[in-house]
Amino acid sequence: MNSVEQLKNEIDKLNKKIALIQSECSHPPSARDSKPGASTGNYDPTADCYWVDHTCGLCQKKWTEGDK
Repeated sequence: MNSVEQLKNEIDKLNKKIALIQSECSHPPSARDSKPGASTGNYDPTADCYWVDHTCGLCQKKWTEGDK
């Protein structure tokens, strides 16, 4: 196995460890950075949408809640 393949395997293992840590984290509100977002001003007000982007300061997971 060449060094590139070895590095890709190591990256894959580390990504799996990160995913496990993030899945076990409770993402407490006190550790979250939350930013509201919106897309408004459309010709059709029913097309307006609102969302909140979150980042957990403990595990660095990022996710979006809402219409985005």
